[in-house]
Amino acid sequence: MQEWPLIVFTLLIQLSVGSTVFTTFTLVYAADRLHAQEKWRVAAPAMLLAFIAGALGLVASTAHLGYPLNAFHALSHIGSSWLSREIVFASLYLGVLGLTTLIALVSKRVVTSFLLLASLLGLIDLFCMSAIYVHASVATWMHINTYVMFYGSALSLGAITALWRISRCPWLPWQRARRIAVFCGGILIAVTLARLLEQPVYLAYLNGVSRDAVTFPHQPLVAFAQSGTLRLVAWVILTAGTVITARSLQTHRIGRLQLLTGGAAVLLAEIMLRFNFFSIH
Repeated sequence: MQEWPLIVFTLLIQLSVGSTVFTTFTLVYAADRLHAQEKWRVAAPAMLLAFIAGALGLVASTAHLGYPLNAFHALSHIGSSWLSREIVFASLYLGVLGLTTLIALVSKRVVTSFLLLASLLGLIDLFCMSAIYVHASVATWMHINTYVMFYGSALSLGAITALWRISRCPWLPWQRARRIAVFCGGILIAVTLARLLEQPVYLAYLNGVSRDAVTFPHQPLVAFAQSGTLRLVAWVILTAGTVITARSLQTHRIGRLQLLTGGAAVLLAEIMLRFNFFSIH
């Protein structure tokens, strides 16, 4: 398959945005409970991870364009092209996140307002990214399922990274850390459940699409039908990863082994589902 750059790009950007959103939530939620140094110790590593993931994602996207300078040509249609809008908001998101991370590393303080702006830009970027595929002439993409998948991946991966970050901060008062951890775990469970419940709606839509629908040279409906086993396995792994991650919160402190196992399962499932998403021929 020729779309590995898109798989890497979309997942890395979604991981980056999800991590930024959950880091922002942590700082806002605990604003009156953490002093500046504690905020920095919690947020700086997560911000750096989010920036690196986002930067690598943008690098991967240029591989799909074939020639990196094509990115500049894509910007010429921002008024009518979702691709152009996605490039603009991805660049703005990464620029603001990079500036916020640099300030944090140099001054050892986190500018929460900048992080909030980065989160907002990242969420808008995800909308533009989803709209690129929803407005493409590929039957398996032209559904709200694409938005659910992309935002779901961002929130799931963001929750996992937030939980891992909290588990690496044993100096945090456990009562504060646990409330944040339970919220992140709850979001992961809710998102996974929502994605599973949305699947029958998506399948009903596909069943109503003409079997003769072909976007030359692709046959997305045929490819979708042939990958049923892969999808089923991916959903099982995602559900198992979510359950294992939730169980990691049942101990006095976050169970790191369970969290690592559950997080790895969620990531594997996201890769499998994204591979399935881009398999259209």
